Amino acid sequence: MIKFLKYITAVIVITITVGCSVAESKTSTASAIIDFGDPNTKQFTRSLKLLANNKKTNKVINITQFGDSHSAADFFTGEFRTLMQKKYGNAGVGWITPIEIKGQNHAAVTWKFNHWDVLSSRKLSNLDFPMGGFIAKPNKDSAAIQIIPIGLKDKTWQVKLTFKMLKSSSNILTLYDANNNKLDFSYMPKSNIWQTTTVVSKLPLIIKGQRSIELGGVWLTRYQQPGVIVSSIATNGAKQTILQKWGQDWYKELSVSKSDLVILQYGTNESFDKSLNADQYRNNLINNIRLIRKTLPNAAILLMTPPDTMLNETDMPPSFAKVMEIQKQVAKSEKTLFWDWQVAMGGKYSIKQWRQQKLARPDLVHQTLKGYKESARIFYTDLNEFVRKNS
Repeated sequence: MIKFLKYITAVIVITITVGCSVAESKTSTASAIIDFGDPNTKQFTRSLKLLANNKKTNKVINITQFGDSHSAADFFTGEFRTLMQKKYGNAGVGWITPIEIKGQNHAAVTWKFNHWDVLSSRKLSNLDFPMGGFIAKPNKDSAAIQIIPIGLKDKTWQVKLTFKMLKSSSNILTLYDANNNKLDFSYMPKSNIWQTTTVVSKLPLIIKGQRSIELGGVWLTRYQQPGVIVSSIATNGAKQTILQKWGQDWYKELSVSKSDLVILQYGTNESFDKSLNADQYRNNLINNIRLIRKTLPNAAILLMTPPDTMLNETDMPPSFAKVMEIQKQVAKSEKTLFWDWQVAMGGKYSIKQWRQQKLARPDLVHQTLKGYKESARIFYTDLNEFVRKNS
């Protein structure tokens, strides 16, 4: 372990303060982002600092977070997005699901839709899923979706839409702008392949499709606007193996994002697995990191551990310690950034204090809206301190 000390750029100090709020205890409880030698750290931190110091730049920083239910509600990522955009500029929403997913949320958009079914890679494994693992499929030829941003409706947006035609036809997918004008877009006249098209339009965007079309994710970027984008690509109940349930070319969609930082936020669901195979888990995590590195050779990668979690009032989940240890080992061996969410909360069993302060739910797994926002503020503070020290 001594040989990795040269990569550590911050020190973790754990101090649990009894009888004060989490926000108050933050002054004496220091979490930190640790750099185990990520080759793109300097490029990422310098780009953020340049964006903060030069409001006339056209620079856009893309941060993409893959995760489970902690990310799928967009409470954590939504607050993190808001804070980053206040400091560095609002360049847009980022990746969203094609339609609203039951039990999930997005802080920056809403959907209106009719005559669509949703297919999920968490429940199905025999389909060619795009990145994100959701397919919206019409059940009638009159299917329509309206994507509505929360605020910024009068702004011009760049919209990237991933879709698959089950048969070659020119009228199975049509797009309309906020004034109901039909939008022209280019596409390959090939069936059964995922492709991404780009249009520039004012929102809301209306998508109309027939039965022979499938929709994947949508990227929403403010047109020619500098700043930060934070995307949440997540599924309730997901383990990091969900990436292997997507189509073999899903990573090509990730390359379209031009992400500067990719965050992997998994591990909670694995921690409840009594029979977790440590070697399989480690190898899968390593393979995912290497695939992302190959796809985005200039992006920094950050492993985010599970938040503090308890099985019941006295016990941790059976594989929690194993997951945490493997994640840190892999962060070292693969030279990524690393953020310990459990430490950020105050350490082992801190979830009970968070529950007492109404920052965590009774299940001792998930946080409340207020709790996720507090976690996001800690991560935001840690990231900006890391940028300050490393740019």
